[in-house]
Amino acid sequence: MSPVSDEPGTAPEPPSGDAAGPAPAAPAPYLPRGARGPGIDRPVLPEATYRRRQDALRAAAAAAGLDAVLAVGRAFYERGGDVAFLCGHHAPAPTAAAVPGYEGWGQSLLLVPRRGPVVLIADAARPETVVADRVDLTPAHPMALRTWIQRLGLTAGRIGVAGTDLWSWAAFRAAAQALPGVEWVPADALVRRARRVKDPEEQELLARAAAVADVGLAAALEVLRPGLSEQQLGAAGTAAALAAGADFVRYFRVHAGAWSLLSFRWPQATDRRVQPGEAVAFDIIGACRGYQFDVLRTALLEPVRPELERLAAATAACLEAVLARCRPGTPVAALLAAAEEAAASFGLAGHLAPLLGHGIGLETVEEPLLMPGVDDRLEAGMVLCIEPALRVPGLGGYSIEEMVVVEAAGPRILTRTPRRPRAGGSPGAAAAGS
Repeated sequence: MSPVSDEPGTAPEPPSGDAAGPAPAAPAPYLPRGARGPGIDRPVLPEATYRRRQDALRAAAAAAGLDAVLAVGRAFYERGGDVAFLCGHHAPAPTAAAVPGYEGWGQSLLLVPRRGPVVLIADAARPETVVADRVDLTPAHPMALRTWIQRLGLTAGRIGVAGTDLWSWAAFRAAAQALPGVEWVPADALVRRARRVKDPEEQELLARAAAVADVGLAAALEVLRPGLSEQQLGAAGTAAALAAGADFVRYFRVHAGAWSLLSFRWPQATDRRVQPGEAVAFDIIGACRGYQFDVLRTALLEPVRPELERLAAATAACLEAVLARCRPGTPVAALLAAAEEAAASFGLAGHLAPLLGHGIGLETVEEPLLMPGVDDRLEAGMVLCIEPALRVPGLGGYSIEEMVVVEAAGPRILTRTPRRPRAGGSPGAAAAGS
């Protein structure tokens, strides 16, 4: 819990005297009776975990010649990972156009100086779930940032920004004009590197998130039958995931028939009704206790064409080939080569989608990206979404996505939904992990 908490909707007065001194925590009387648990009346992780991360960032800042690091986060579904990683805060409001005095709507700033208090500046926050020394509730981020930088004696300092692609030009310009003596330096890598490998607590939370995704997929598969719309199927999965403990379901993609060729489409589900003999792709993305899930399965409706059965078998072979090489030290290029080789063995060379997978954590897509041209290697403790997808125009697409933990002995698979699901919840020939 933050040593300083403020009533919702109010901006605290900056402390007088020594800014580093903690003040007593305020209660949270607005919590409904029975609203208790990690992320509800206390941080998701132990306070010591966040303090350790903040101290590590201070050390990294010192090594980089920085006086402070400013982490920038957007709304909980829009890449708020750096701020959430460092203090547990998730911005609850959507982002909006920057208006003078409201540049921080739907965003949050976490100022971590080498010496002095850690300060969260946010338009809305639940201080009892945040680990910071000061919580300043205001949408006027540039002015609040100026106040704190002045009080910390950093008006001529060198401040690194983690989240340079998230901080709006309007907010940055206002801050730069208010603090002309500050040298702003890109520092995205300082936090990004720390987030690549998940500690055991994070792995447990990601396993919980994967289990919620499994519940959502099972519900959609259970009702799958010809005649239902993509929207009806997505609604069944979304409702089940929320009932199972999801913070939110960002979207539940349902792509049927020819649409199964596309990884991305707007809207995520349409009123089109699925037809016999089609491939139907289900992709559920959301979070549980702040940690994301992203799991995809493709179901084949009867009567199944032999060509689609072969496509499913080829995709499963691509997945197995990648999992067999999913160990610490493996280059991303080796994973891509393994998947391509498996696809070619089925006569499907050139039909593998370029995105083979990605890291996952407090954001849906994190490092490493498993894509051509990425010079990276796997590390023990990374959590990945591995999602080979084969697309054959005129036939359809097939994809399987597993959440896995990279370990020396081989990947630990977190997801449990059958890899070859059938309509009505009847599992196919291969179960998850087989």
